[in-house]
Amino acid sequence: MISVTLIHRETPSRQNMNYDAIAIGAGLSGCSAAIQLAKLGYRVLLLEQSHYPMHKLCGEFLSVEVTESFEHLGIMEQVRKVGAQPIHRAYLTTSGGASFRSKLPSTAMGLSRYQLDLMLFQRAQAVNVTCIDNTKVTGVTGNLAEGFTVNTTKGEFSGRLVLGAFGKRSSLDRTLNRAFIQKRSPWVAYKGHFTGVDIADVIELHSFPNGYCGLSQIETGEINVCWIAHERVMKEPTHPELDIPESLAKNPVLADRFHNMQRVSPSLQGLSQISFALKENFYNDICMIGDTAGMITPLCGDGMAMALRSAEIAVPLVSQFLEHQITAIAFKQQYAIAWRKEFQTRLQLGRLMHNCFVQPPLANVGVSLCQIAPALGNWIIGATRGKPTPLVSSDFASNALS
Repeated sequence: MISVTLIHRETPSRQNMNYDAIAIGAGLSGCSAAIQLAKLGYRVLLLEQSHYPMHKLCGEFLSVEVTESFEHLGIMEQVRKVGAQPIHRAYLTTSGGASFRSKLPSTAMGLSRYQLDLMLFQRAQAVNVTCIDNTKVTGVTGNLAEGFTVNTTKGEFSGRLVLGAFGKRSSLDRTLNRAFIQKRSPWVAYKGHFTGVDIADVIELHSFPNGYCGLSQIETGEINVCWIAHERVMKEPTHPELDIPESLAKNPVLADRFHNMQRVSPSLQGLSQISFALKENFYNDICMIGDTAGMITPLCGDGMAMALRSAEIAVPLVSQFLEHQITAIAFKQQYAIAWRKEFQTRLQLGRLMHNCFVQPPLANVGVSLCQIAPALGNWIIGATRGKPTPLVSSDFASNALS
């Protein structure tokens, strides 16, 4: 385990300090963007409403393309040392008995957000980002032409631009009156860590009526169990010890897993009204990154990689804007084009797969087709994630995690 010692930097004594960029949210995209901008020499403020270190609702599965991001951010060696679990294979099942096994295109990994977010937060501190956690943002005013003021529970800060990295669904979305927050969503998600089974190097995805559940091993050897379901599932009776709704056990493979597992998380983490709608890349001139800009369905297992990649897309354009090399209009247009090119097809395919996988007859047909024609299943797995580049460390894929 890596050290959890943190420097909890308090509000600077001189409030209203000017920053080149203020990132709201110290998750994957917020930390990544802050680190990259600080390495370019910009004054960056990183705000986080929670207190590090902490657990987060997440599938904790990382596609192979993140390895280059980790190298660039300077945390790859820590990822190796902490013992991230290598994942080489996928296993899909349905409540109707269909199943499909496949090798992943390249080595993925299981790593808890408790460890990964902490690594990134500490790395941001190390490159002189002003990091303030346990701080809630209560409002944002301003624009790209005149700069921004960010109001928080620890004072007021100003910056040339603001990056919105505050996750899937936040009270700040409501404060900003974003369109998607006005539309009710029936989807809820829960996550916990369990022991009792060893799934080794496999990412499992099990469909059940009105939802699906993913299992993957993390660096501790524990199993991350994360499921998403229609809210009607949460009205069902639950297992007295595991706190699992009875619908999940309608998948026989998943029922067998739960029969042998014990929950080690003190409680399950949950989030309601999860939206898969396409969101704005900019809203009120705030540049949105990560899940704040758009969330792929958990079914695809690429959300963490996408969050990191969205920061990589935004940072060069942020730098060009700060250096007056492009206008605000060009900044917004170019970011929207790059974001759509990178993610829009993945997001649309993810929503289609989600709609099929939560319906047992469609899930059974789809997984059966993948079993009959493995090339189809392999194509779907590849089409819902980014592509590794030649810069990916061969060390990692071959033996660094073994």
